[in-house]
Amino acid sequence: MKGWKEIEYEVVRDCRDNCITVCNMENFDPLGIHTGDSIVVAPSQTLSDEDYNMLRTTAVNVIRHLGVVGECNIQYALNPFSKEYCIIEVNARLSRSSALASKATGYPLAFVAAKLGLNIPLNEISNSVTKVTCACFEPSLDYVVVKMPRWDLAKFDRVSKALSSSMKSVGEVMSIGRTFEETIQKAIRAIDPSLVGFAPKESYPVIDDELMNPNDQRVFAIANAMNQGYSVDRIWELTKIDKWFLNKLQNIIHLDKTLAKFSANSVPTSLLRSAKQLGFSDRQIATAISSNELSVRRLRTDAGIVPFVKQIDTVAAEFPAFTNYLYMTYNAVEHDVTFEDKGVMVLGSGVYRIGSSVEFDWCAVRAIRTLRARGVKTVMVNYNPETVSTDYDEADRLYFENINLERILDIYEAESSTGVVISMGGQTPNNIALPLHRQNVKILGTSPEMIDTAENRYKFSRMLDQINVDQPLWKELTSFDEAGEFCEKVGYPVLVRPSYVLSGAAMNVVYSADDLANYLGQATAVSRDHPVVISKYIEDAKEIEMDAIAVNGKMVMHVVSEHVENAGVHSGDATLILPPQDLDPETIRKIEVATAKIGQALDVTGCYNIQFIAKDNEIKVIECNLRASRSMPFVSKVMEVDLIEMATNAMLGFPVEAYPESPIPKTGYVGIKVPQFSFSRLSGADPILGVEMASTGEVACFGKDKYEAYIKALVSTGFTLPKKNILLSIGSFKEKQEMLPAVKRLRSLGYSLFATAGTADFMSEHGAPVKYLETLEDDNDGQKSEYSLNQHLANNLIDLYINLPSKNRYRRPASYVSKGYRTRRMAVDFSIPLITNVKCAKLFVEALARHKDFEIESVDYKDSNRTVTLPGLVNIQALIPGISSTASKDFDTVTKTCISSGFTLIGAMATGIPKGIEDKASLAIAITNSRDHAHCDYFLSQNATVANAHHRLKETTALFIPFAPIAGRAVANVAEAAMHFHSWPLGSPIVTDAKGTDLASILLLASLHNRSVHITGVSSADDMNLISLSKEKGLQVTCDIEVFSLFLTREEAGSKLLPTKAEQDAFWNNLHVFDCFTVGALPYRLAAEKGHAVAQAGIEETLPLLVDAVNKGRLGMNDIIAKLYTNPRKIFLLPEQKDSYVEIETDRGCILTHATGPFVNRALAGTVHRFVLNGKTAYLDGAWYTNGTEGKDVSSVSQAITKAIEKVPLITSVPVHHSPRLGPMAEPITPSRSNDARHGSVQIETPLTVPVQIAGTTTVKEMPSAVMRILHNSPFSHRHILSSKQFDRNELHALFSLAHEMRTQVERNGSIDLLHGKVMCSMFYEPSTRTSCSFAAAMARLGGSVVSVDGGSSSVVKGETLADTIRTLGCYGDLIVLRHPDPGSAATAAKFSKVPVINAGDGVGEHPTQAFLDVYTIREELGTVNGLTITLLGDLKNGRTVHSLVKLLAYYHVTLNFVSPSSLQMPEAVKQELRQARVLFAEYSDLNEVIGESDVLYVTRVQKERFTDLGEYERVKSAYVINNKMMSKAKTQMVVMHPLPRVSEIEPEVDFDQRAAYFRQMRYGLYVRMALLALVLGKSF
Repeated sequence: MKGWKEIEYEVVRDCRDNCITVCNMENFDPLGIHTGDSIVVAPSQTLSDEDYNMLRTTAVNVIRHLGVVGECNIQYALNPFSKEYCIIEVNARLSRSSALASKATGYPLAFVAAKLGLNIPLNEISNSVTKVTCACFEPSLDYVVVKMPRWDLAKFDRVSKALSSSMKSVGEVMSIGRTFEETIQKAIRAIDPSLVGFAPKESYPVIDDELMNPNDQRVFAIANAMNQGYSVDRIWELTKIDKWFLNKLQNIIHLDKTLAKFSANSVPTSLLRSAKQLGFSDRQIATAISSNELSVRRLRTDAGIVPFVKQIDTVAAEFPAFTNYLYMTYNAVEHDVTFEDKGVMVLGSGVYRIGSSVEFDWCAVRAIRTLRARGVKTVMVNYNPETVSTDYDEADRLYFENINLERILDIYEAESSTGVVISMGGQTPNNIALPLHRQNVKILGTSPEMIDTAENRYKFSRMLDQINVDQPLWKELTSFDEAGEFCEKVGYPVLVRPSYVLSGAAMNVVYSADDLANYLGQATAVSRDHPVVISKYIEDAKEIEMDAIAVNGKMVMHVVSEHVENAGVHSGDATLILPPQDLDPETIRKIEVATAKIGQALDVTGCYNIQFIAKDNEIKVIECNLRASRSMPFVSKVMEVDLIEMATNAMLGFPVEAYPESPIPKTGYVGIKVPQFSFSRLSGADPILGVEMASTGEVACFGKDKYEAYIKALVSTGFTLPKKNILLSIGSFKEKQEMLPAVKRLRSLGYSLFATAGTADFMSEHGAPVKYLETLEDDNDGQKSEYSLNQHLANNLIDLYINLPSKNRYRRPASYVSKGYRTRRMAVDFSIPLITNVKCAKLFVEALARHKDFEIESVDYKDSNRTVTLPGLVNIQALIPGISSTASKDFDTVTKTCISSGFTLIGAMATGIPKGIEDKASLAIAITNSRDHAHCDYFLSQNATVANAHHRLKETTALFIPFAPIAGRAVANVAEAAMHFHSWPLGSPIVTDAKGTDLASILLLASLHNRSVHITGVSSADDMNLISLSKEKGLQVTCDIEVFSLFLTREEAGSKLLPTKAEQDAFWNNLHVFDCFTVGALPYRLAAEKGHAVAQAGIEETLPLLVDAVNKGRLGMNDIIAKLYTNPRKIFLLPEQKDSYVEIETDRGCILTHATGPFVNRALAGTVHRFVLNGKTAYLDGAWYTNGTEGKDVSSVSQAITKAIEKVPLITSVPVHHSPRLGPMAEPITPSRSNDARHGSVQIETPLTVPVQIAGTTTVKEMPSAVMRILHNSPFSHRHILSSKQFDRNELHALFSLAHEMRTQVERNGSIDLLHGKVMCSMFYEPSTRTSCSFAAAMARLGGSVVSVDGGSSSVVKGETLADTIRTLGCYGDLIVLRHPDPGSAATAAKFSKVPVINAGDGVGEHPTQAFLDVYTIREELGTVNGLTITLLGDLKNGRTVHSLVKLLAYYHVTLNFVSPSSLQMPEAVKQELRQARVLFAEYSDLNEVIGESDVLYVTRVQKERFTDLGEYERVKSAYVINNKMMSKAKTQMVVMHPLPRVSEIEPEVDFDQRAAYFRQMRYGLYVRMALLALVLGKSF
């Protein structure tokens, strides 16, 4: 069957036997490659109509025969030369292909399948796209879809790259177009931003074997083969890929070769249009015609070649569609939609890959949902069919398109978007932030220039130095000798990576000079073109993750997480713990301070992530990302604070609540995220952790502590807990020592331990004997199996393998296969759990030792309702009518209702029907009734009578003195009550329901006996006032109010048992008087009046009534805790109930089960979701898990509590606790910021809301500290600025640092009022635009004013001397900016000026301020000046700008190239200065010799005004012309600079090249000149 086609059909069938095929798909590759690793095309392109219908009919028949109801996938193998076919498999479920089919057709298969599963027929399910047709139709496609997989096999050592029936891809993309050529080119570009389309890959040779044996680079092997002349027939013979596909691909190659025959000026419009219709990108066309991307864009838009927006309508435009599911194509003549929304664009995450996966899709979706909730129209751009963000109902508009500069500009311009959010989709959108910004796209949030600062290691390093935040030592090096010297200087180990890598990819830790030599020999060639970055690697350091949100640079939220593994494991592969469990508070404080500094320095608005390493309480920054991070979804879910929502609101200018409340600081639970690896699918890959990320997914779990959370998380990844045998192989002596206690712990747990030789010897010598297993290079049949490590692994005799490899990777040849690698690989291949990190191994052993059976608890899930977790509540007066009636079930009924209503403990009222607990007989009945019928804990009370005045029932906790009992005899008078006051034990509570004069008498008795008394059921304002007055007088009196009295009035219910409306209002206004809430007897009495009294009356209504009052703002949750938990326990001396709590969903409607109560028709919110008693779930969402034996009588425990308990004020308001694990406490817990994962130990000002201020609307009242620090130490203060060589490198860096601050202030506020009242005089004897305007604008933005004079309209025309002019201007201004045609004129002017003079150009002499801004431009564009090759081109003889520039460049380690006509070479005096400074330079006449190696091309104008012989000028003026053809020979990261004005030396087409920096150079000049003016006048204010 080799070479057969692989075809798939997606089929749905309903309960009425309606059956349709939704989508058919065809694999680009023939049978033999897993569908997940194959390019897939939909609809099929190479099937005949007969083949299509044959397979469709078969699919329908099979599904009907199998009786499938729902969605089904069927895969075929089809012989391309006959009608022979086979069914490969049938999946009666949603499959991987279902997502692709849904996105390809717009037919939501999962949605429809769910409806079908409910027996809803297809004809009753509406088509969500057309809104008018039903789902019982087969989608018609007027477009083609291509799915292409993404592999990351290069990240794994020794992995096999061959494609087969085992899937290896980590992600996939989907593209939509009108032709196959267009669509597959879009798909290829979507796989990786570096790919331009179906084009030859220079680094990939064509070998027939590569075509015959497919791997992850197969499509490029085909491109190279076609480019080298392979015929379609030849390629078909080698690949068996259908010739239709190959012919289409050859069309692309042919057109590419045709394009290469033209230039940008000669390419025909028709050819340009054809290229776009075949899917060529602007960049791809630019490469062919030696131009640049933006020039091609301008060329095609001027020719009217623009893409059209088309809909995915499922019906091939046969019916009107209302879909927002869109794509762009050049194979159309009109748009399908209008553009009126002007929505905010959110860029998605693109293809899933190692390092960027579903976490960024979550961020993008949360951003979209936040915007839509705010009423903001949204546009989502993404191309990954696996994502939620590409569900067309998530955004107002979905573009299934590539995320690159060209396409985002197309969509932005078509939609007239109001802004773009680029920070949610990971690094892919971030990479185009700066190019988009330079095309005037409004980027929302942090400035792209600040993003560039964070991502350019040189800029970021300088910034950290300026704000005094530490970082590991690092250096970029261009030779092996330099690398060795640096490593010796900082000491091994070091981290080495290619310079183009910021983090992760191609990184390695080396431990010695030999390691370094081996790594550089194996991994990369070190040269000026391929430098390496080496950083000091700090061993045994803790890695810490910080996720933060800032608004205008001010941090408003931050969360600290810690890695289990030490630094050296990529953060994506690390085990993350939140909140941190092992960090020193001082470390957290330093991290918080550093994060705030960085956020302020980068002027962050939105989210950012920083990775720190910490050792001995010293912290260092290793990376900063100004975007959403991989950890933000995890952090948001653990903290229950949506960081993405906060960031989105900040970026859009909406109010942001700083540091919103989170449940986690109350030490409620721990969240742990662990990585998911796919080593089992990657044959040959070494399953070890390192600085390069290898995981393909992650899981997270919660637990009461880190051990419980970790073991749950590991199990979630498929990790099997060991039952008996554990194998140990530990490489280093240090790790053997570290693991020794854990090994001993495993022995004590009863595990059988095995170890390799060195490990076995060490453990045995240190009191932990293990069984030795021997590993051999090759299997030895003669070796006894009991000693063979290989056989133990192969026969699955090992349950867990802990392999901690030595760090000696580069001490061996690349071909060396170690025993450790072989055994690790065996463990993976035989599905044996493997741990390769010492910290994880230790954590796992401890977690294993503490492991108990898993039980689903509240920490294990989150829901969409707002859940508040309260400590177990106490109902101190629970009426149980039949408490002393034989065989009464009331105790069971009441306590069962209590646990579903949130009460973990009740005080059983002493009164009952016909009587209460008054004597031993009635007590015995009560005890019998409660035994095996108590669903919650309880305590009993004694009902006071004359007969028992001197006989206390010891099994009771409190004495109840009844004045208005439900039944039985009330206390006749106060004299009877006085007997009980005298005889009742002093430490035990007395409760009474006395009212009016009886209440006054009881209070007098309490005062006379100097003892406490509790008044229950206060029902009148007079009684409340009397109690309040008694409290003020110091009486030991407490009271409660029955909850019904707060929510029902006499007027509403018509019962005298209730307070009047006026009395109820008085209760609410004086709620502080009441120490407790209770259910009491009032609900029962009201029900009895209506004739339907039930024992549980009023219980289930209590908490919903109170929570509803909280929701309406009448109460605080703190009041509920105080009056139903804290105060009742103090008053009645109740013991702690360990691990007892109740979870309430405060925004979920409450459904009352009893239809006869007074609140039956009232809408209440606040439902008890879960009830936990003593650590076990007793009630969950309407289901009870108790049998009546769980409740305990706490009366005896209460009596045992000391009677000498110190009297402390009762709590009337305490902080609300959301912690699921918060048990009852005698004192309220006040959360400390030092325990808060967000705050650490730092007190941070956090206003309730932080309004986002629009730039330019604020007045800066205080100068930034960084500005003032530089100004007060100004090296330029009141100095003349005459020559660039006046200043050393440190002084230049002070200038540049201030320029950076000026840039921040201008971008944030528009101006900075530093030089208010100062006057700058500008005197220009020569024409000038840039320099004169730049100085004037700089002075204006600093708050000063300008007096401008020129040589043509001043007294100079009358013969005034320069000296007199300068003296005159010095009388009017504080500073003079002078341009004069004579060399040395500025120095002359300085002699006569009493104010500073700045040289703005003196003929062919110098132009120092231009040189300053030139060096600053280089730093800003490339990050550094050191190590660069800088080529100066043009008139080097007369160019004063280059004269000044090279003098400054002499301070740096640079190589200079001088390219000029022989008559315009650099003056000898300048070259001599360079020789003295030992600066390498060379002279050329042909730019082609050096353009390819130049990092900076500095072009100068041939200045006509400097020539006396115009013939000579005409001869040399056009000696050099920079155009796109010349730029095609340059580095992709080179920059072109020019001091301007230009004549013809740079063609306008170059202006659209990203490398053209000369207009940005002018903007940089503004900041430099602002800084210079401020520094020169620095000490004047």
